[in-house]
Amino acid sequence: MTKKLLFIGLFLLILKTEAQTSVLKITDSILQTGNYKAALAELQKVENPSYEVLEIIAGINQKVGNNSVAIKYYDKAFRINPSVKIKEQLAKSYQSIGNADKAIQMYNEVLQTNPDNLLLKYNLAKLYMSEKKVKKAIELFNELSEKDSLNANYQYQLGIAYEKLGQSGFSNSVNSFIKAYNIDSLHLKSIYNLAKFYRKLKFKDSATLFIDKGLKINPKSINFNQLKANDAFLNKEFDTALVYLKKLEELNFKTMFTYKMYGLTYLNMKKFDKAEEYFKIAQAKDFKDASVAYNLGLVQKGMKNFDKAAYYFATSIYYQKPKLDKNYFQLGLMQLEQKEVKRALKSLEEGYRNNRNNHQLLFQLAMTEDDYYKDKKIALQRFEKYIESFSDKDKKSTLYAKQRIKEIKTTLFMNEGKVD
Repeated sequence: MTKKLLFIGLFLLILKTEAQTSVLKITDSILQTGNYKAALAELQKVENPSYEVLEIIAGINQKVGNNSVAIKYYDKAFRINPSVKIKEQLAKSYQSIGNADKAIQMYNEVLQTNPDNLLLKYNLAKLYMSEKKVKKAIELFNELSEKDSLNANYQYQLGIAYEKLGQSGFSNSVNSFIKAYNIDSLHLKSIYNLAKFYRKLKFKDSATLFIDKGLKINPKSINFNQLKANDAFLNKEFDTALVYLKKLEELNFKTMFTYKMYGLTYLNMKKFDKAEEYFKIAQAKDFKDASVAYNLGLVQKGMKNFDKAAYYFATSIYYQKPKLDKNYFQLGLMQLEQKEVKRALKSLEEGYRNNRNNHQLLFQLAMTEDDYYKDKKIALQRFEKYIESFSDKDKKSTLYAKQRIKEIKTTLFMNEGKVD
């Protein structure tokens, strides 16, 4: 009897294995057509799925970005066979859903088993970078560079990591970009960073050299065309600057940078009509840009339109003025908490002068004046100003202001027989 049961169990297991093998073959042929939904539907019909079935379901979900479901099936597969391979895939899925701590933990566990997995070490280093664990990233990129000294990307990533350390990592950052360039003279990202570095140090010849190298490799690069336009402008090669600004337009890079540079270039060439044209385009993109208003002032001055020049200079001053109303508002509130009402009033008044569009500040100023001054006409004017300008901003404040206006006017009428 026991032998018979054993035989039946073995027979059922063979049938199950053959059934799952058949499903895997069908799934494989479906996947070749790209219909992953149909493949998943076939796989999910399987009762008591094997490690292989669970791994494939997880893998499909991971590939299409459904990482939460992928984790669920990788976990099931891992319980059947706790392999390093599955743990690595779990780490990738955890990273994709934003669970960096879990991903880092799993990557490190896999690396303890397989310290020569350079691809995984690279992924972990990048993850450390994204989590602002820069020193750990630098340690791994250094290890990777030692293991594969001909990989320019490792040196480039080192340069980026050192750059994040600020001034303390500056020289190491530049040295890494130079090493990357020496390994691969076509490594555009390193060339770009070297061009920016030499331009920052005002080493004109070196900056121009790397900018031209970048453009030779990729003439349609937005980054290098921007650098070239700016480089030509700084070198007073205005015709050349215009050539590269035109290229940026052709590449559909129609930004503030492009139009401000156009305006500045024509301004320096004293072609005031063209300068005005491009500064106006820039102004349409950001009306509050103080530098555009200032340069339009210079354009109008050059055209002898002194009234317009004065207007633009005044506008540039207005938009350059720092907005301190929020700072004064918070300071005033703290002073009220400390019962320093006179000082609070001064802060609130200064904040309101700085920005007369701050409705919260005006309302607080009105209430504070209402409490502090015996003469309610001061608060009355504030509340009326609030209703006139901001009645649609805050329902409760508006109702309160209207009620106080009514009460103050009634009191003034009772006491004086009239309301001014």
